[in-house]
Amino acid sequence: MNLRRIVTLVVLAVVLIGLGVLVASTVNLMPEEASVQAQMVDRLFRLLMGIATVIFVAVEGALVYAVVRFRRRAGDDTDGPAVHGSTTLEAVWTAIPALIVIVIAFVSFRVLAASAVREAEPVVVEVVGRQFTWEFRYPEADVTSTELHLPVDRQVRFEITSDDVIHSLWIPEFRIKQDATPGRVAEMVITPTRLGRFPIRCAELCGAAHAAMTAEVVVESGEEFAAWLEGQRGAGLPVSPGDLGRRLFSQYGCNACHTLADAVAAGVVGPSLDGIGAAAGSFVPGLDARAYLEQSILDPEAFVVEGFPSGVMPPNFGDRLTGEELQALVDYLLSQ
Repeated sequence: MNLRRIVTLVVLAVVLIGLGVLVASTVNLMPEEASVQAQMVDRLFRLLMGIATVIFVAVEGALVYAVVRFRRRAGDDTDGPAVHGSTTLEAVWTAIPALIVIVIAFVSFRVLAASAVREAEPVVVEVVGRQFTWEFRYPEADVTSTELHLPVDRQVRFEITSDDVIHSLWIPEFRIKQDATPGRVAEMVITPTRLGRFPIRCAELCGAAHAAMTAEVVVESGEEFAAWLEGQRGAGLPVSPGDLGRRLFSQYGCNACHTLADAVAAGVVGPSLDGIGAAAGSFVPGLDARAYLEQSILDPEAFVVEGFPSGVMPPNFGDRLTGEELQALVDYLLSQ
């Protein structure tokens, strides 16, 4: 190889590497970073973007060069030259991808290990996924909520499980995702770094109202978080049965499938419940409104409203609801 070719290859390599560095440092395709783990993941993502850019431009550039440089000329019907190949070239294009894969694997492992480091005294949040809602429990404070509140700049340890089918807790701005599996508890740590409200999604197809299985995480100062916990303790005993029924309607995911104005619910998977208290007694001969609602909750397949699918509503509310909760929920629906 003559000096001119060597210089050309060196210049091309410098240009490609420079392009990769430029893409890695300027292109951002991710949501805003809101956690320590997000910063780690995004650094890895930018590295992969830079490497992918170099490989893509090099391969496509070589392809375009070959098409232009070695195209068939007009009137040339001769066979191409017989080329045996190059052992050196084959060794190089095998070694370079192998080296890239090893580097990526090493860096990825370091990011994975660093993002899972446990601190001495994290905030513990038990997460329960169910069709079709999230429930967040703070065992140290004896608080349960359908909205996730976290203190900024303090590590949180999630203990995640499911009451029914497999769900997946996903907070895009935190760059975390963890399956919620029935009968198992999975752990995951996160350290929020940005104040604000961020969406929570279920990333595992879990049923007809999967798309409606959303919630919000509120990241606030330590003082605001402590005040919120204290306020939730005070709200633990509702001031009226209606308040308890409304909370249960949301807590058990009824708002994901049904419309009910009083609960600010706009689900369309199941029938609307506005006015259900007055109408329930006329649906099935021999059943009054209370009996109809109780049976519809405990045995969802008993009375499927025409025009709506069967097999959607979870059949295990009899195990999940206490007697007092069932009564409060039915009383609430009867008041609508």
